[in-house]
Amino acid sequence: MTTHESIRRWIAEQMHLDIDTAEPAEVAQLDAVTAAAEAGYVRALLHLRHYRPLVG
Repeated sequence: MTTHESIRRWIAEQMHLDIDTAEPAEVAQLDAVTAAAEAGYVRALLHLRHYRPLVG
């Protein structure tokens, strides 16, 4: 399981959302929240003084 999938599943749990039975609008909302969470995660990593990205 990728980090994206892990974050997405965790957020779905927090939203009490069953991904397999969710309506398309609910999945769209889940994807939007997941994207925002991932962006925040990346921003937090980049602000760490000792963090060094693997690529340019």
